[in-house]
Order: sequence, then structure tokens, then C-alpha cells
Amino acid sequence: MRKYFLTSAVALLSISTANATTDYAEVTAKATIEVAGTFSCSEINYGTIVVKQKNGAFDILGNNLSSSGGYADDLISITGVNSATSTCTATIPDSVGGYVELKNSNGDKIGVEYHGEGSTNLYSFLSIPAEVKAGEYEGSFTLTLTQE
Repeated sequence: MRKYFLTSAVALLSISTANATTDYAEVTAKATIEVAGTFSCSEINYGTIVVKQKNGAFDILGNNLSSSGGYADDLISITGVNSATSTCTATIPDSVGGYVELKNSNGDKIGVEYHGEGSTNLYSFLSIPAEVKAGEYEGSFTLTLTQE
């Protein structure tokens, strides 16, 4: 009886192996590499800004260093301005723009919004939040231009 059982089991295994199929797939891998050239832009430096204690939020416009927004009167002075407009060695199209946060050593943040205007200038304005904390704020960003 055992002999017949083992023979039947081997027969079933050989049948299941005989009916097995093999699947395969061809996979294509692809990469496009572009090597970026470089251009440079000058630093944006708003200098030293003095605001009233418990100030409200407002913006400092880079082209003329005027303030705007709900609490623009909370700006007392701006001194030591290097440039709120960055001059680049490439033309910055109108479509280029963005926002970057500047942080101080305590992690407090203010913001700079920037945009191109079809020239070599990168224009910016600084957003001063309500009750801004004293400190030196810094940040950087990568400006990428794609030419088609």
C-alpha cells in the first residue's frame, strides 16, 4: 500500500512540474544627463532694519526700500543696504520666481520673495512678520535657468 502511495505522490509532483510555465520580462533602463553651466548673482543684502517693538507684519519692497502692508508704519529705519536687487550674469526670465526663508541663530524666520523681469536683475522683497525677533537672518537658494 505504501508503495502505491509513494508512486502516486511522485506522479502528482511530476504532473504539476510538467504543467508549469515560465514568465519573463524585458526591462529598459534609461537616464538623460545634462551638465549645468554656471552663472553668478550678487548678494541680496537689506542691511540693518529697525522696527517698532511688537510690530505688525509688513513687507519691504526691494526696488525702492519702501514698506507696504498693514503695519508699514512699524518700520523705523533701514541702513547699510548693499542691494535688495541681485544682478546676475545671465538674463532672468519673468517666469523665474520663488520664496526663501531666512533664519537667525535661534531659528526665527523671515521671508524673501524674488522674481525676474526679463533682465539680468533678480528683484526681491522682504516679509517682516509680526513681532519679529532681533537677530541676523540668513539663507540661500539655488537659481536654475533652463534654456530651450
